[in-house]
Amino acid sequence: MAYTLANQGLQVCIFYAPSEDVIAHQKVTGFIQATGLPFRQELSQADDVYQWLEDVKPETVFVYGYRHLLDVSRFNGIPAYNIHPGPLPSFRGPSPAFWQLKTGQPTLGFTIHELSSRFDAGKVVWTRSIANLPQYHYGMVNQLCSQLCVEGVAIILNAVRKLAPFPEIAPTDAAEAYHKRPQLKDVLIDWDKMDAVEICNLIRACNPWNKGALTVFQGQEVKLMDGMVTELQTAHPPGTMMVRGDGLYIACAGGKSIKSNMLYMHDGYLPSYHTSIYGLNHGARLGA
Repeated sequence: MAYTLANQGLQVCIFYAPSEDVIAHQKVTGFIQATGLPFRQELSQADDVYQWLEDVKPETVFVYGYRHLLDVSRFNGIPAYNIHPGPLPSFRGPSPAFWQLKTGQPTLGFTIHELSSRFDAGKVVWTRSIANLPQYHYGMVNQLCSQLCVEGVAIILNAVRKLAPFPEIAPTDAAEAYHKRPQLKDVLIDWDKMDAVEICNLIRACNPWNKGALTVFQGQEVKLMDGMVTELQTAHPPGTMMVRGDGLYIACAGGKSIKSNMLYMHDGYLPSYHTSIYGLNHGARLGA
């Protein structure tokens, strides 16, 4: 968004709160260095952002991924909007991409709304939805949001400049729901209860930030980094590994299985054809 707006000749100023994700932090700092856009980084004080607003006096503010609830009364009338990678009000909270993927939503939604005194509760001014395709994972969904929201930002800036009303947003009958940041139990595969589709959904929701969905083997953490529902029916207990000529299959609840090509174990990427190194052989059972 920042790159597109700057290329259109608009003055873009960035306030950045460092991410705990090292790769994301490197991307942002690298982008800022390459573009030379005016930039200020949050240090230790939560008030840094309000001082930045006072110093820069931007015409319009867009917020994306900021962890703290902002006090809109301190914006001194500056129009401010939050970019949310999920549909509202059904996917309020800090990780809507994760929860949309984990719950297997048929479509993925993205929203821009007015900043308000509650998280993700302001008036919606732009929304977009796309089909939830099998190849989409957490990182890709957030990337799609960053690309698609450029359209919404352009519409909002045009309306603000012309003092025109925003395009009408069709009302939704979706129930309001707030989803917390994923915890350990949310990324853990329950082999006895989760079917093949649910496990594959969880794997996508956990990539790449968690390096896959979590399970255990003989007390050691193992993460499935990819999974595909297969037609192979099995009577093996859920979590049982089945090594076949074309790869690694794992039994799931309901009698179906998934095929996985890549695992993460002992701080390393483990292709399925090397799983026997760690005792993950035919008949071994994950989750035990």
